[in-house]
Amino acid sequence: MSNDMMINALVNSGVCCVLVSEENEEPIMVPKELSGKYCVAFDPLDGSSNIDCNVSVGTIFSVYEKREGSDGTVEDLLRS
Repeated sequence: MSNDMMINALVNSGVCCVLVSEENEEPIMVPKELSGKYCVAFDPLDGSSNIDCNVSVGTIFSVYEKREGSDGTVEDLLRS
């Protein structure tokens, strides 16, 4: 559920073009009409396997601006 909420919020924000979630095997390409200039990699609920132990959980994310001239691809996230 947390993954779906993050994806929905980021896709509909109008500022993202590529999303990569730890929960999905494939990257999520934002439709062109909603696409923006940022690529986001995230783990929507890090530590979720420890919820029953009453420890901290949270969301981890990283934001990258797509390269100039790029339409937004996974390579925009994989650069150093």
